[in-house]
Amino acid sequence: MASILIVEDDRFVRDLYQHEFEKSGYDIKLAEDGEIALKAVKESKFDCILLDVMIPKVDGLEVLRRIKEDSATKNIPVMILSNLGQDEIIRQALQIGAKAYIVKSLYTPNQVVNEIRGLIGD
Repeated sequence: MASILIVEDDRFVRDLYQHEFEKSGYDIKLAEDGEIALKAVKESKFDCILLDVMIPKVDGLEVLRRIKEDSATKNIPVMILSNLGQDEIIRQALQIGAKAYIVKSLYTPNQVVNEIRGLIGD
């Protein structure tokens, strides 16, 4: 069973994605801010990280940057899931190393699960 870290500060959205992924058989861990996410990545092995950009303490792009700079975590696929759809933010995330960038309002939770499934080959 693949292990996924969902980094999302909105409790409703976090719970929604947790439910959808667990229903599909994934092992889910949650983080509501960037500091918790970075700590979780150091303590556990994840097959994929679903990361929001606008999160407290350490923003999502900085979390992504730190994950990709660390030799122990740089190969974990990270998918950005955000309401921010500006070209510059998308470009920046992909340059840092995100495998994909999804604008939340354009995808259902089930579609996001399918995107992750395709990303990690599960």
